[in-house]
Amino acid sequence: MRITSPVANAAFRITPDGNWPSILFWASENAVRWDWRIEWQTFSRAGTVVVASNEWDAKDAVTGLGGLLTVTANGTASISVELAGVNPSAQEILAYLSTRPGSAGFEKILQHETQMTHFDAKGQPKVSFDSGFGICQLTKPAPTYEQCWNWKRNIDAGLALYAAKRQAAARYLSQQGRAFTEDQLKRETVARWNGGGYHIWSAAKNAWVRNPGILCDSKTGNIGWDLTKPINRQQNEAALHLRDSAKYRRGPSPTDGWGYFGVCYADRLLGPPAY
Repeated sequence: MRITSPVANAAFRITPDGNWPSILFWASENAVRWDWRIEWQTFSRAGTVVVASNEWDAKDAVTGLGGLLTVTANGTASISVELAGVNPSAQEILAYLSTRPGSAGFEKILQHETQMTHFDAKGQPKVSFDSGFGICQLTKPAPTYEQCWNWKRNIDAGLALYAAKRQAAARYLSQQGRAFTEDQLKRETVARWNGGGYHIWSAAKNAWVRNPGILCDSKTGNIGWDLTKPINRQQNEAALHLRDSAKYRRGPSPTDGWGYFGVCYADRLLGPPAY
């Protein structure tokens, strides 16, 4: 028994619009049991298909998945191929978002997180240092295998999370019957997407205000300093950046003066508030 096609290490591509290709395997004999396993990072899926002929298309088995696909025919001959992705255009992404409820403004998050790209130069889903996956950089809850590889499913999961953040933001801002604007709701939601809340209640103004205790590093996306910490008091942005920026790549420790703040993330995406 031999696998006559495809050749070892052949590359197959998921189309930009999220369609999986046919992956035809041919054996030298009929009546073949095909055992398959596909894996990427910590994800894997496996199965078995028995056919009467000498060919089998793996498309149905691996749709939604990607990475290294290994196939064995009748328990003897094995071959591995690669399944990678191609990024959709920004126009395709915006067109898809337009069909999803609750997606207004979500493109700003996608642009900031990944410049509206899902795959890296090797055709694999983008993965950040803190295990954020794909175009939305999904982290918690951890994405499924399919949500990592299918950019549309990644966006769907991101929008579901965004809706949950918006609900939490609305509950927070409406506590004790307090009023809030649509802009405040947007900022509170975006802040909670990455790094925590945005507003605190000001009794003096009888209104929600941007948390004044957070100073942001304007050179980054969501890094800043809690000015109520003794280590940060009476310091300006330039001095704090000089002190801490060399540590940014490793992430903050409990003793560091800097951290990740939703206030800074929202200000970076939406600009400073008018209130």
